[in-house]
Amino acid sequence: MTNAQSTVNAGAVQRPHPTKQVEIGRIRNVGSAMAVISINKSVIRNNQLQLAQIGTILKIVTSKSIVVAMVGSLKIGSEDAEGMSDGCLATLNIMGEITTNDTTRETKFFRGVRSFPVLGEAVYTMSAQELTLIFNRENEDCIEVGRLQQDNSIVAKVRIDDLLSKHFAIIGSTGSGKSCTVALVLQAILKENPMGHVVLFDPHNEYSKSFGDRAEVIDQETLDLPLWIFDFVETCELLCSEIEDQAREETEILHDLLLKAKRLYDRSVKSGTISSQVKLDDIEAELQRSTHITLDSPVPYRIRDVAKLIDHEMGKLDNANNLAPYRRLNRRIATLIADPRYQFVFKNQASPRPIEEIVGRIFRLPVNGKPISCLDFSGIPSEALNIVVSVVSRLAFELATWSERKLPILLVCEEAHRYIPRDKSLGFHSTRKIIGRIAKEGRKYGVSLAIISQRPSELEPSTLSQCSTIFSMRLSNELDQNFVRAAVPDGAAELLSFLPSLGTAETMVFGESVNLPMRVILNTLPAEYRPHSSSAQFTELWKKDFATTEMMSKVFDRWRARSMYPDGKPSDTPPLPTVQDTRAALRQLAPARHLQPTQSGQQAQVRRAPAAPAHQPNPLAAQVRERLQAKAASSPSSLADVKSMLNSAFHKNI
Repeated sequence: MTNAQSTVNAGAVQRPHPTKQVEIGRIRNVGSAMAVISINKSVIRNNQLQLAQIGTILKIVTSKSIVVAMVGSLKIGSEDAEGMSDGCLATLNIMGEITTNDTTRETKFFRGVRSFPVLGEAVYTMSAQELTLIFNRENEDCIEVGRLQQDNSIVAKVRIDDLLSKHFAIIGSTGSGKSCTVALVLQAILKENPMGHVVLFDPHNEYSKSFGDRAEVIDQETLDLPLWIFDFVETCELLCSEIEDQAREETEILHDLLLKAKRLYDRSVKSGTISSQVKLDDIEAELQRSTHITLDSPVPYRIRDVAKLIDHEMGKLDNANNLAPYRRLNRRIATLIADPRYQFVFKNQASPRPIEEIVGRIFRLPVNGKPISCLDFSGIPSEALNIVVSVVSRLAFELATWSERKLPILLVCEEAHRYIPRDKSLGFHSTRKIIGRIAKEGRKYGVSLAIISQRPSELEPSTLSQCSTIFSMRLSNELDQNFVRAAVPDGAAELLSFLPSLGTAETMVFGESVNLPMRVILNTLPAEYRPHSSSAQFTELWKKDFATTEMMSKVFDRWRARSMYPDGKPSDTPPLPTVQDTRAALRQLAPARHLQPTQSGQQAQVRRAPAAPAHQPNPLAAQVRERLQAKAASSPSSLADVKSMLNSAFHKNI
């Protein structure tokens, strides 16, 4: 090829000098999106067919631009004049063109083609400089995920804003390196954006060590997602029966009672007392009065107030046949409170944490050096997974909405097919609703989704179709391949034909955040940051009997307690005092107090309790003593004061 042929004529592309290029073949057929070429026999004779393997990017030099195409398929050509079938045909998918702007004289790659190749035009291999021009855009924020399979000297980069603002998905069969890819992509994003806000749903506790000290790991023991922060639909899904007719009755009851419970707590806060020892008949009219509080307002309430209101409503019924839904609700509430797996819903009932603390910890507000929170759902009941994901996703959407898009949030949905299923009969109504809304409207408010799944065919179709960038790893299931093929942009669905043959840690990247679909060899993740996603080592573990009496005792203790920490999670901070501790401390202090006469003139006597050993100081007693002394200094003391403090201490520890 002459120098004139290697460059585009006046007003066209000023291409870099290629290091070495090979003519692959000539065009035999061309359409608006595809072209067929016959591969030169010299390429076949010299064993250079690897230069035109599936997924390889080639170029066609036209009069005004360089047309960029990708090899989609190969087949044996027709018989020649001698009856030999040693020729080879390649189908190319036309992806775009490299051209120079007539005004700015800037050479760039653009999707779409304005100048199509003609029959007989030559097709060449791409140079490293041309590949760099296509895949690496300057002056744009990108993350590096690996190297091009076609040329490992070319860094594979993905544009961050296009990746996050329009959602993305990482899909691949078990063992293809999907979890490592998730960790790799998120680490790259956080490296470039240390003040980000990322929430990772981790159903199997795979990622607790994948981000080092940059992650806030929240598990079942430390998760605090109180019931009052749920909206009405989410609350009903947790408390109501799964039988439709029964759920309808229970929903009607909760509609009134939850609103009253919120107003009851709001009333107690304004009056300065946290005790719920109040006659509901006396304040019935006050609770019915319209206020700023609605069913979905994130206003605290106590579950014992709900139970109390249920009992109160039962007492007003004339017909005993109408008691069934009230009794079911009471049983359900009692069962959930007694189940240790649901303790994250009923923590801090007497003194709820502010919503700023709850939301701030989950969404990293402020970041404080930890831009990602990993929500470990491995200890949460599967039937509660729907509600937890729904609540956190809704909180993210509302937070982004009310912050006027100044707090963009990324939700990473690992094992998404579990709680965003294609089959509506499996339930998960709340999660499907909010995730679907984020998929369709999230980019307008600054909420992005990362959908991670090994079974894309079991995912809700509209959710995956909203992902504009897809990392597709090895997929062996034909249903999954067809599902991805329908969602892949760029008209490059034919490139998915070789997905079953992709190696581990190898992926195809399609979509808005890359200029062209690219086959990438992913970067190697350091061993200390790899997810806990490896399979059990059967041959290694079966060489020794690990089922000792001590081990099995620990296993059954966890099983019975439904917790990995039956005796409580180890912590550097001392445990909170229990009701019994508070009462014992008060009994120690009561005899030492010189109680003042009551209104009747009688001295209030308090029975002396056995004194605690002098060598065991009680920090709780000291704390209570200070509070009692402060109270005594400000007002006369009486037996009623002691009773009031006992009642307060009791309810604070429920």
